[in-house]
Formats: sequence, structure tokens, C-alpha cells
Amino acid sequence: MAYIRIYDEIASEELEFENDEVRFGRDPASEYVPTGEARKVVSANHARAFFSENAWFIEDLGSRNGTYLDGAQLKPREPARLSRGSKLRLGTSGPAFRIDAVAELRVSQTIDDPIPSVSTSAPTAPMDAIVQPQPSEPRAPHIVLLHEKSGTRYEATGCRIRLGRGRECELRPVGPGDTSISRVHAQIEIKDDGSVIVRDAGSRNGTLINGQLIDDEAPFALGARLALGPAGPVLYFAELDGVAAPEQSSPVSPEPIAAVAAKARTPKPTLRSPRRSFGGKGATIFFKDMFEESTRKSKSRLRWVIWVFVVLLVCAVGGVYWLSEIRVRRTEVQLEEQARLIEVQQARADSLMLSARAEVDRLGEELVRAREGAAPAAVLDSLRQALADAGARTDALEEALVTAQQSLDRELAMGDSLRRQAQVDLARVRAELGRAQGGGQASASMDSLIEAVRAAEERADAIEAQMRAIRGVDLASISQTSQGAIGLVTAFSPSGIFDGSGFMIAESGYFITNRHVVMPDGASGDSIFITMADQSRPQRAVIANVADRYGPDLAVLLVDRYNGPHIRQIDWSGTRMRQGEPAALIGFPAGMVAAMDANLTGTVKTSMSAGIFSKVETERVQFDGFTVSGSSGSPIFNASGEVVAVHRSGLREAAGLGFGVPINKLIPLLPAHVRAELGIR
Repeated sequence: MAYIRIYDEIASEELEFENDEVRFGRDPASEYVPTGEARKVVSANHARAFFSENAWFIEDLGSRNGTYLDGAQLKPREPARLSRGSKLRLGTSGPAFRIDAVAELRVSQTIDDPIPSVSTSAPTAPMDAIVQPQPSEPRAPHIVLLHEKSGTRYEATGCRIRLGRGRECELRPVGPGDTSISRVHAQIEIKDDGSVIVRDAGSRNGTLINGQLIDDEAPFALGARLALGPAGPVLYFAELDGVAAPEQSSPVSPEPIAAVAAKARTPKPTLRSPRRSFGGKGATIFFKDMFEESTRKSKSRLRWVIWVFVVLLVCAVGGVYWLSEIRVRRTEVQLEEQARLIEVQQARADSLMLSARAEVDRLGEELVRAREGAAPAAVLDSLRQALADAGARTDALEEALVTAQQSLDRELAMGDSLRRQAQVDLARVRAELGRAQGGGQASASMDSLIEAVRAAEERADAIEAQMRAIRGVDLASISQTSQGAIGLVTAFSPSGIFDGSGFMIAESGYFITNRHVVMPDGASGDSIFITMADQSRPQRAVIANVADRYGPDLAVLLVDRYNGPHIRQIDWSGTRMRQGEPAALIGFPAGMVAAMDANLTGTVKTSMSAGIFSKVETERVQFDGFTVSGSSGSPIFNASGEVVAVHRSGLREAAGLGFGVPINKLIPLLPAHVRAELGIR
């Protein structure tokens, strides 16, 4: 019989194996599985010891940290012979062993054959005859256990006898399909004074002596019954040879073993409920080893720490959600109030603009009449005063426009242009008046005033033409056709959370936005999510392509398994926008807070802005109109409802002035199959 005995120098434990092969590794199927800190340097299949040609050999199985025999590292797959006294180590800091014995036969072995049946005619041997054998000479302790139900006889020799289903155990009372017994379930130790104790080896279902579950160890006397788990086998302590027999816990019945077993099966009260197996059945080897490892640690303290962490996490998440709800509702109220103020201020601005134009028309007519009738200086003074009053009203108009811009940063860009142009014209007219007064030339002064009136008329006509162009675009149709393909982009990076806008261009899930939206810190964020318009569920997106830092501010994202609308009208030629033509923009200004539905349904809603193309260049498009900050990545439409550019940025000092990237700059960033899908050549 192949036999090897090794001494674990770290665990101070002696291990015996009667197999032809002993595997060392973290794989639960190995004969030796390390525990504690030492397992970190041990591979899953680290090494194996095997018996061949009446000798034992050790072989490294290609481990990560190597196997050392007597201080020398073994070459993988090259066996080395083991001998008594050899030093074996797994890795430079792993488990260390000393070979105590190799290729020696055991004194006795486990016998799994059942006891022959007793003839009914022969008298049953009294129990005293079984329990009290007298050895003829001193020898190693020898113990005999009987299976209570089957009568199977189990024998082993030694001062330490392990019970379980593992091959390293001296006694393996395991029946077919029995999963309630742990690999090393319990251990019987025979002391020098002849006393016997049983220790539970950290089993899954516990160890019972005479029906009572033991916590650590308990005395084991002749006649006692040892149960490996509540549903496991029950073994009767029948014989002990080689030492002085300990006192019996109770008189041994002279009845036959079958009768004793029948009495032992009578239910007995237990001190506490035994541990139950996983679902009443055995788990896999891997799960069992994980469970047994965890039970050897501070389970109660670990549970307490985990539950405290879970409670704190729930409280923190609840608090953040509550604060977010309060801020969202407060923001919604503020936005509603600001929208109402903007409506009032817009009406006032329109009224002031109409009044100023009517006043300019009246002054122009009076100046013409004054020139034709050679009006006296008093009339000129009156006209000058009237013009100053008109300037004051123009200042009032400017103040109203500035107030509206500060309320929500969504004022007409053309109103801002009107304010700046009115200031220039008014300064020029005042300078002309000053020169006329100093030179005493009434005719020249009147000519200057007439020129100023004509310039003011041209400015008013230009403003009116721009407003007519914006009103002439069917914005509602563009919004209804395209807003479902607009999405709110949320990028998470180490420095915070950033929002932006974008739009879907293909059924396959390709989405367009700005580079600075998905790379706010100059590098890809931790994760990116897109919430499409009128939806509440965000979808994860990945970066498919992005322009370099010197290229256009564009990025292409991909949403896996996308199922939704996309923009169908896109001017890939880049020729369908001209200076002065109407334009529109759809996006999510101010990000998530302003995008949330006012009815608290959790959906996001788009915002639409209108204006004109004030400048069209090859690399950049300038957009003047009702635009707002925070709309990076929004599509810019022409009057026909085609996407012609991607909004990139605006100027803080000039609200309403925005810049975009022509849509044809996106073509080199699209994959070939996407260009084919969109019909781009």
C-alpha cells in the first residue's frame, strides 16, 4: 500500500495519506488545500506527490511561484524523489512540509466490510466480551466503531483518528449519496492516560455525542454514540485496545448490538438546534470550501459590519434622493416663474420697439417738413429734444432686453444686436448734433439728422425682416418630426457629472454629440448614458470614434440594441445653409435639471430655439437667435428641417450668439458600414 506522512510546519499539523497520488493546490478537489495567508502564493494545481516503482516523487505542475525541494526549485514536469526528512515548500513564502515517512504500511486500515450476520441458533455474545479485549502485548491504540443501522465495523489505529469523506481521513463512514458529512468532519483523540475525546473539525452540520451537539470537544467513552450531523451516520463506540479503557458513561448493555442500536434510535433532547445543511442537501465542493472557510472567521462581526454598511448606504441614498427631489421641484417652480416674467418682459419689449419705430417715422416726417419750410432754430431744438427722448426710450428698450436675458439666458440674440446697434447709432447722432450746434450750420445739422433717421429706419427694417424669417419657418413641424431622436447625454468622470445634448442618426444606434461632452477632462469618462426625449430610462453608450483635439469638436457614440427614432433628413453635402436664412436648434439646455418633466413623470423634455445663420464658413457656422447655454451637441436645422450643423459653444458675454460645426465634418468619423447604411458616398 502506498503511504506518506508529512508534517505541516506552519500549521503544526501531521498529515497522512494512503493514496497513490497527493495533489497540492487551491483546487477544492486537491488532497491538500492551503488556508490562511499561505494560500495566496499557491496555484490552483500547484504540485503533486505520486508513488511509482516503490518510491515517492514530487512534481511541479507549472505553478506560478514554483515548488522547492530541500531549498532547490524544481523544474516544471520533472519529478524528484522524496525521502524521509526531505523539506518541501510551495513557493518561497507558502506552506512548508517535512517528510516524516514514505512507502510504509499502516499498522491497520479502515475496514468497511459489514459484520457477518449472527445465526439465530447461536447465542449472542454479551457486550462485555466486545468492549473488554485484553491485548497480549502493548501496542498502538486501536479503536472500533460500529454503524448503528447497518452494523458495519470501522477500525483504525493511532492517537488521532479523523472522520469524514475526504481521502485523508482514517475513517470514512460515507454511504452512497451521503452529502451531510464534511470532508474532515470530526477527530477522535486518545490521550496518554487512556481518555478519549471528540473534536468537531469545523464541519458544516456539526457533531453530536449521545444526541447533544458539541461546540468544540467532548469526552467519548465506551458505549457512547457519535453522530456526524443530525441526518448523518451514527457510530457506536465498541472497542478500545492498546490503552487503559476509560470509564464508561453508562453501563454497557449485555443485549445484542441490534437491540442497543434500536434503543439508540430513540429520540433524545438536544441542547440546541444543530446546524442545517445547504437546502437539506450537499453543495458543490467549491461552495462547501468557501462556506467552511468563512465559518472559521469572525462571522458575527462580519455580519454586523455588513449590515451597518447596508443601513448607512440606504440612508445615504435616500437622503441624496430626497435632496434631489427638493431641488428639482424648487427649480421647476423657479423656471415657471422666470417663464412668466419673460412673457411679460417680451410683451413690454415688443411694445417699446413698435413705439420707438413709430416715433422715428414721425420725427423723419417732421424733419422733412422743417427742411422744406426752412424751419427756425426753435424747431431744430424741438426736434433735437424729441430725438433725445427717442434715445431715452431706446435705452429703456435696451434695459428691458438685458433684464430678459438675465432671467433665463434665453433672450433673442437679435434683441441683443438691436441694443448694440442702437447704442452706436445714438452716439453717432449725438456727435452730429454737437457738431451742428458748435458750427451754427442749420442745414448741415438737418441733413445729419435726416441721415440718422434713415439709418434707424434701415436698422428697424432689418430687425423686422429677421423676425419675419424666423416666424416664416414651420418650427412646430420640425420639432414634431425630429425631437424624438434627440437625447440627453450624461457623462461620469473623476471630476464630476456632465450633461450635454446629441442626436441619433442611424437605426443601428449611432449617436452624435460634442467631444467635450463625453471627454470633459480630456479623457474618456468612467461611463456614458443617453436618455432619449420623452423617455425616462437611460441607456448605456460607448465611444465609437472621436475627433482628435485639433479636429472638429465631434464624437460618435454607439448604443447597443437601440430601438427608437433617428434623424432622417441630414444635409451631408453641407450646401443647404446660407447667411441670413432661418435656423432652429433642439436640445437640453441646463442639462438634467431643466430637462425633467414638470409633472414629475421622470421623462426628459427637449427645448427649441430659433434664429438665423449670421455667418456660414467652411469650418464654422455662426447662429444668432433664441439660443441658450448648455446645449452642446444639439442639432441645428435649416428652414427645410434638415440637420446642417452640430452646436458646439456660445459666448457668455454675448448671449444668443452660438457656434456650430458643419455636419459634413462628421463623415470621416463614421465607420464604413454606417456610411453605407446612410447612403453617404
